[in-house]
Amino acid sequence: METKPSVGHVHSFWNTEACGTHFVEACADAKDFFEKFREHRYRTEWHIPLLVPFAEAKGKQLLEIGTGNGADGVMFALNGAVYTGVDLTEAALEATRKHFQLLGLTGTFQKENAEQLSFPDNTFDIVYSHGVLHHTANTRAAIDEAYRVLKPGGRVIIMLYHRQSFNYYARIMTAMRLRVLLSILRRPSRWRADRERIRPRPLAGVRGNADRRVWEIHYQNFLKEGWGYLKAKNFVHHCTDGPECPIAFAFSRAEARELFCRFRDVQTKVAHFPLNKYRLGKLLPFPVERFLASRIGWYLFIFASK
Repeated sequence: METKPSVGHVHSFWNTEACGTHFVEACADAKDFFEKFREHRYRTEWHIPLLVPFAEAKGKQLLEIGTGNGADGVMFALNGAVYTGVDLTEAALEATRKHFQLLGLTGTFQKENAEQLSFPDNTFDIVYSHGVLHHTANTRAAIDEAYRVLKPGGRVIIMLYHRQSFNYYARIMTAMRLRVLLSILRRPSRWRADRERIRPRPLAGVRGNADRRVWEIHYQNFLKEGWGYLKAKNFVHHCTDGPECPIAFAFSRAEARELFCRFRDVQTKVAHFPLNKYRLGKLLPFPVERFLASRIGWYLFIFASK
């Protein structure tokens, strides 16, 4: 049985904490947290300042769909953008609002569903979204909304997960799926008893895949959904941002171009292959990471105009 998550499921998962919070393990206060968060973000995702034209937003009406902890929003505001940030969750909006306040910046923050934005047509000069629209059930609807609220001549900059990547084929579909399969096959005599003991439980809020609880949650998911849980079209949802994540699509360049068919001047760039996360990767020179990131990276950036 394959899952059919609702907007409520998406909200519940992403509202456990603002996206990326788990990357900062310790901080003295809120100001220190956001400083460490920005440092971590732009050190590990060094491509963002290179690909995202923050300075070009000066004086322009900018909409960010999915604010996280507000790092990119702050960058736009520091560069003079008239910033509006929307998110499905209260956690992200509160974090972004606090981030702006601590830096003395102004912005508008609203709770919105990306598939049904409340803004009038032709409102914004720039629509930006980094790592968000692949987490909604109908990505096309969300992109159509971005088109609708964009002014003629305006630009979108949107990052989606890239299916034709090392992370998708080698890490998620091979290594992680094999590890989950082995975890399942170790205890076939327990499946029935374990399934009968399943009870509704609050979300653990596990993000990423470093937490030891990840593999037990995958096993619990298998007990609830059966072997269909390991199908590629289902498994990917639970292996990008944590096993409790309800929706996470990945797209090829061709699929992205089809999603953005209403736009003009559509360009794509690939990024993010964090070799320095791994012991052997740290031994390789940075140009190797840059080369691999531009070809088989996990992030697919789409740049287009209305």
